[in-house]
Amino acid sequence: MCWNSLSVVVYSVVFCALLDFGPSRVLADEPSYEGNTTVRKGEPFKITCRVSMFQVIKWQKDGQTLVTDEHFNISEAVTGDSMLLSTVTANSASSIHSGSYRCTTQYNKFHELYVVTAQVTIKANYDYGDKYKIGEYKSKLILNCNIDGTQDPKYIWKWFKGDNQITTDSEDPHHVDVSENTLVVNRFIESDAGQYTCSLFNSNNNLIDKKVFNVVLKPYMKLPKTATFIEGEKMELECIVYGVPTPEVSWKFENTTLVPSEHIKFLPNKKNISNAILVLDPITMKDRGNFICSGKNTVVFEPVNSAASYVRIKDKMAALWPFLGICVEVILLCLVIFIYEKKRNKAEFEESDTDQGPETNNANDHSGGDVRHRK
Repeated sequence: MCWNSLSVVVYSVVFCALLDFGPSRVLADEPSYEGNTTVRKGEPFKITCRVSMFQVIKWQKDGQTLVTDEHFNISEAVTGDSMLLSTVTANSASSIHSGSYRCTTQYNKFHELYVVTAQVTIKANYDYGDKYKIGEYKSKLILNCNIDGTQDPKYIWKWFKGDNQITTDSEDPHHVDVSENTLVVNRFIESDAGQYTCSLFNSNNNLIDKKVFNVVLKPYMKLPKTATFIEGEKMELECIVYGVPTPEVSWKFENTTLVPSEHIKFLPNKKNISNAILVLDPITMKDRGNFICSGKNTVVFEPVNSAASYVRIKDKMAALWPFLGICVEVILLCLVIFIYEKKRNKAEFEESDTDQGPETNNANDHSGGDVRHRK
């Protein structure tokens, strides 16, 4: 019985180990590929496959098994994280190298390689270097690719942003317009920044050549024209910032660059852009003047300045003076009314005394006559 119990334990451990390291775990690691997707005829290329070391390497091209020969060289290496790297290389690409490659038959995951035989070169309208195009906020951006030489009428142009093909935007056709070798963004904003590719295909839909644009948004900085604060209170002045990559923000007061201190602080805005909010606490009359925010990023090195914002500082007692003026006006008005009413009442009283004298005498005369008449 003890032996049987021990056997059950051993078999359980072995079974768990097989579950952990068996095919179910191996199959969980799909192969990943790196290397050329397009290569010119006569140039070298390399395709690398990264898989679990428990998988069996078996290179195929278009379903045909590959071995090291005069056309291909296959090598393998084990990495430090127990992964297997297998590489296919060739010193001189030719038409026989075009096709779909995979390193294991356990997955239908392929790496496509195109060998370009046509001598075609694409030129792109980069702003500088061999990859950057700079767009300005809410302005028109034009990406253009041209063939250096004569274009075959059977060639087809396609535009991509990342891995997604771009066509004229059906939801907003006025935003993006694609016309063969030209792409126009009519009102460029932050979400339009990214990696664009113009690709040229032949009639068989094989890639001939391509150019990649790294499109960035030039920093755009904006401040209110004027701002008013009360002396002694805290001032927060926010700079509206757009830009890709995210700009670095700095501030100037008149011609002086501002740096953090007990009086001056910088805060991030809602988009978490550092230094986008300038804080002066407390604000004084000396802080009255023009403020400017500037931005630059890793592509646009020259700082881009906002228009100046003029900050007005009101005396902290400024709100009291209008109130006191109103009080004085009310008091003067009451005083005028009082004097006027007093004079009017006095005049009416004197008139009533004057009118009452003759009437009283006439009354006395009438009464005396009546008395005499009765006698």
